[in-house]
Amino acid sequence: MNSDFAANKQVSFLRNGVSIATDLVPDAFSVYAGLWLPIGSASENSKNNGLSHFYEHLVFKGTKNCSAFQIAKEIEDLGGNLNAYTSRDATCFYIHIAKEHLQTAMRVLAELIMEPKLTSSDFAKERNVIIKEIIAVEDNPEELADDFFHKAHFKGCSLALPIAGSLKSVKNLCLEEIRKRQKFILDELPILVSVAGAVEHNELVKICKKFFGKKRSAGNQPSIAYSANSGVEVRQKEVQQATVLWGTSCEGLEAKELRALQIFSHIFGDGFSSRLFQNIREKHGLAYSINSSFGNFIQKTASKKSLASFQIFFATEQQNMERVADFIRKEMKTFLRNGFSKNELEKAKQGIIGSYKLSRDSLSSRQNRLARQVLRYGHPIDQGKTEAQINNMEADYIESFIKKFAANSKWTLAAIVPKKTCSVISSSIMAQT
Repeated sequence: MNSDFAANKQVSFLRNGVSIATDLVPDAFSVYAGLWLPIGSASENSKNNGLSHFYEHLVFKGTKNCSAFQIAKEIEDLGGNLNAYTSRDATCFYIHIAKEHLQTAMRVLAELIMEPKLTSSDFAKERNVIIKEIIAVEDNPEELADDFFHKAHFKGCSLALPIAGSLKSVKNLCLEEIRKRQKFILDELPILVSVAGAVEHNELVKICKKFFGKKRSAGNQPSIAYSANSGVEVRQKEVQQATVLWGTSCEGLEAKELRALQIFSHIFGDGFSSRLFQNIREKHGLAYSINSSFGNFIQKTASKKSLASFQIFFATEQQNMERVADFIRKEMKTFLRNGFSKNELEKAKQGIIGSYKLSRDSLSSRQNRLARQVLRYGHPIDQGKTEAQINNMEADYIESFIKKFAANSKWTLAAIVPKKTCSVISSSIMAQT
């Protein structure tokens, strides 16, 4: 076992493939504990799509020692809460609870992963629940647009698949596949325990050695197969307005390039003062919701490179859809031509650093950031170094990078629009220069 220290953060690695990361907040009254499996829907195929999400659901049906009710009651009787989620690159189980109950929280999390019952009766019931969840997405335009964007942009690789699976794939999943996933977790998949709050690192290591003894070994994190496509995809549906995602992805960005993309996204569409919000909503009143975002996946691609994405989201009436898209294109062209306005870069740096500082008051944010750093890089990132990196970014470098990024990336626009939409989104809105 070895350890890595960074400020109040520590990481230890057990020989059986369990990593333990802590972010000490001495004055906290609680702990936020996450158990992370670095695998999600991007590690699936069309036949077993939904497996990671199904596994996340099924382990909550009970363990060899506790029923589903007993698991929930034990945590809730202590004032805590327990939940989980699956994404394209990870599955996370988490508990927020008073600091004196850390051992109870870790025992419950460990039992979920080490000793789930996985019975045929629970499997059949939970399949019906998940089918209802998939159907419910059809009534949520934002979720539907996100799935539609991934299906179009990442066509040809598993990133195109929906996290919960399709009706067909979930109906075809069998319990044996869930049990194989369980064996894979115990025998091959690395596991991360990440805790933020009033937690003593060495104590947590002892607790994890006690409760994760059934974890046998681990190899490397699964990689993500990656391919990207450009184009415009439109789906008509019984909705009142158009919901649009316009974005791209990029493989192999270096740390400085990711920082440049983060700063650009901040000034372009992140918040009420951003260019897109001020122009499209405040000046022209064309959309209630409009923003941009960027993301960085936990897992590497098959080429062992980083993978990042950039998206612009908006929702508007169908008659305004092309006009909004045209304004976005013009704003992009304006930045590519003129770069940052006076003081815009410094204010963006100040805003990003300020948001980081605010998130330090949230144990959930601290735990999540710590986990993603350890899973992505193998160690925590010092906050001071992050702030220095942001402050050292220069306008010329960011502007040059965004020009190359915009010109060389494959852009996809995916839209969920009302039926009988007459206008057709012109391919000209995809032009970046």
